[in-house]
Amino acid sequence: MADNTHGKTVEHKPGTMDIRAQEKTFAAFIRFSTWGAIISVLILVFMALTNG
Repeated sequence: MADNTHGKTVEHKPGTMDIRAQEKTFAAFIRFSTWGAIISVLILVFMALTNG
């Protein structure tokens, strides 16, 4: 796959792209999703126990 940048053709070399930002974003998304699921389950358990 080639990219045309200001008239120059740049060949993509697999494995050379810096993906640290994407990795950090994905890790934050997974952490947020995990905590969201845990909190949701705890709220449901609390509601079930207090329903009386």
